[in-house]
Amino acid sequence: MPHITQDPNLEVSPKVTSAALDAVCTALTTAEGIDKVVVAARLADAWVADNTPGKRLGQHRLAHEAGGLRELRKEEEAEEKEKKRPKLKGFIANKPVRDNMQLPFVLHDTHKRNYMELYSFMMEGCLEAVRLNRTIAQDAFTFAKANDTLLLKPLASHKPSNKVILDEDLTWHQMSITKSCLLHHMSQKWLAPATCRRPHRIYLNLESHPMWLQVDGDTVLLHYEAQVQHEWHKSLCGANDKPAVDISVINVKHVEAIRLISGT
Repeated sequence: MPHITQDPNLEVSPKVTSAALDAVCTALTTAEGIDKVVVAARLADAWVADNTPGKRLGQHRLAHEAGGLRELRKEEEAEEKEKKRPKLKGFIANKPVRDNMQLPFVLHDTHKRNYMELYSFMMEGCLEAVRLNRTIAQDAFTFAKANDTLLLKPLASHKPSNKVILDEDLTWHQMSITKSCLLHHMSQKWLAPATCRRPHRIYLNLESHPMWLQVDGDTVLLHYEAQVQHEWHKSLCGANDKPAVDISVINVKHVEAIRLISGT
């Protein structure tokens, strides 16, 4: 529908008293043999009859254009609103959530071959990891050194939880249910399958150790496990060429020394 450049409602009937129309009225009066007033009235009626459809069409066009302008304004407002809306990433269909809730600090240290306390893999530790990770700004960084180079690293991967419970302070049940998660991450991150069998076997050997028959024998074995795990990790990642010990072999003298110190 073409755009209206002039509103028909604003058009005014021509004056029959003008010189041009008066000459037309005189000619029609002579030709028709009727009064000039009647001729003027007929001309006025003819103009009205011709202008009325134009007015109706004009009103229709104006209403259509007004509606079009409203729709255009709505579209522009919607586009502006969409621009201001925070942009969200898309998603991959059927892609599950991550495998764990461990704190970035825990995963970072596991990847760096540092031993992590078993508490970090307990449900309580995982929930604490989520809470702590939320309180640390994702754009917060700290300094780290690597080969005489100063680097900026995410603070979340370098800030440990202050609620970590040491291995020796866990119960035997807590140790039993979290060791598998620790071993899983060790095997996924850096331990070769042959090496990973060693820490697997230490837990089997501890569970069948005669110290279990002693009063508080589980406490003694927990202390033993905590000490040798830390020492074993240090020896595996040490800078010297000295090979690490076989952690799966239980040192009876070491166990006995812990028993004597603890007074069991």
